[in-house]
Amino acid sequence: MLKPLQHEIESTEDLSHEARRFRTVLKSFERNLDLLFRDSGLQPHVDHAALATAFSKWRQRFDATKHLANVNRHDFVIYAAGLMLKELLDAKPLSAAPDPTNPAALGEHVLARWPEGYAYTSFCLSVASAILKEMGDTKPLDGALADDPAFWDSFRENTAESSAAAVAFFDLVCGNEPNWDAPDVPWLRQALRGHPLLPKADP
Repeated sequence: MLKPLQHEIESTEDLSHEARRFRTVLKSFERNLDLLFRDSGLQPHVDHAALATAFSKWRQRFDATKHLANVNRHDFVIYAAGLMLKELLDAKPLSAAPDPTNPAALGEHVLARWPEGYAYTSFCLSVASAILKEMGDTKPLDGALADDPAFWDSFRENTAESSAAAVAFFDLVCGNEPNWDAPDVPWLRQALRGHPLLPKADP
């Protein structure tokens, strides 16, 4: 359920580069909502200007750090997706309202607890998984956490205090060990820490 878009977006040629274009992000973001919100009892609405803001800020951070892909490409894909999640949470391009044509559907639906956060995570994880597959790499180990209501409650509470925590929570979804102290600082990530070409962490 968390990655309904993955199989469709895998057919995008040269996805690792196409994902850096706003038109591709917009199209795939809206398609993910179509799949995710189907029969959910909710209707999604996208603020295109806010989505463009999220993409622009993400692209600036991505371009400033993309050299780190040469150190650990697998981890950088996950970091970049987590960074997109952070920017989406900041920009808030998605809102969801009850669907008057299907009011009984929501119930215990997975989107009921936090539709925006779940949808943002779904989009970022789908794209990251598809890019890793395109690279011939292993996909993130998403699993039980995504089905745990307490996880989403903690995710929502912590990112309300600091959106940077989204990178750490995305790492958890992917089966990685997060850096809770500075989750959006890429060279402090577990997979990159200590590499001779990167800044050294403070003792």
